Amino acid sequence: MKVISESTTIEEVAALVSESLSRAGITAVLSGGGAVQIYSNGLYMSRDLDFVSPAPVKEIARAVRALGFEPASGRHFVHPTCHFTLEFPLGRWLLAAQSFMSGRDEAGRTV
Repeated sequence: MKVISESTTIEEVAALVSESLSRAGITAVLSGGGAVQIYSNGLYMSRDLDFVSPAPVKEIARAVRALGFEPASGRHFVHPTCHFTLEFPLGRWLLAAQSFMSGRDEAGRTV
């Protein structure tokens, strides 16, 4: 597994976090500014990666600790050398992600 450092790109961090979460059996969707930065090839810049997941924070923490990330507060994680932070927001993001992952919208219609 690649070691995360200050030179690790946002794309690499996103991929490594996604792989670690997946290995732990955690479903997550990359969203927010980090996703926009990757999609726009850097036209928009972000310093965090937002992963929406229904998983308990303890399970998430275990998965991202394997990469060197440590809890900062709530559902936020920091790395000692990487300048990107991780956030696992709740709320409407979670409802949207659950709908996306289930193939149904918030009203229960097939999408």
